Amino acid sequence: MQIVVFTLNGEICGVDASQVKEIVKFEGLAKMPKMPKFIEGIINLRGMVIPVVNLSKRFSLGELEVTKKTKIIIIEAGEKLIGFIVDDVTEILKLSSQNIEATPDIIQKSYNHYLEYVGKKGEKLISILNLANILTDAELDKLDNGEFESCENC
Repeated sequence: MQIVVFTLNGEICGVDASQVKEIVKFEGLAKMPKMPKFIEGIINLRGMVIPVVNLSKRFSLGELEVTKKTKIIIIEAGEKLIGFIVDDVTEILKLSSQNIEATPDIIQKSYNHYLEYVGKKGEKLISILNLANILTDAELDKLDNGEFESCENC
């Protein structure tokens, strides 16, 4: 498996490279009213409006400090493009099947079904995420229809 390795508030994570459409430099975005706290805003990428998720907020890891290294990983979820803000994309890594394990059952819960695998590179463990599963189907539908009306609890 080839994975795109990124950092998120000091954590090492990865995503299957086949999910990634593009990686772009974070250059600001437009804020939208009545969006959940983890939807940072939208970007215009070559004429396409793409919602951008702040993974630090989504995972309750605290505030993300935007630096020159901050990137947006663009993926396709169904027919939608979605961006995910990460601290930095550090490498593209090829892992053999011996270095990839399914997420242990004790960690795999209904609320974190996006945790697919654990990759091993030397002594480092890499949480391999399925970014297409970060947002629920209901959240994706609401994003599509602009239905986030009351987001005090988002």
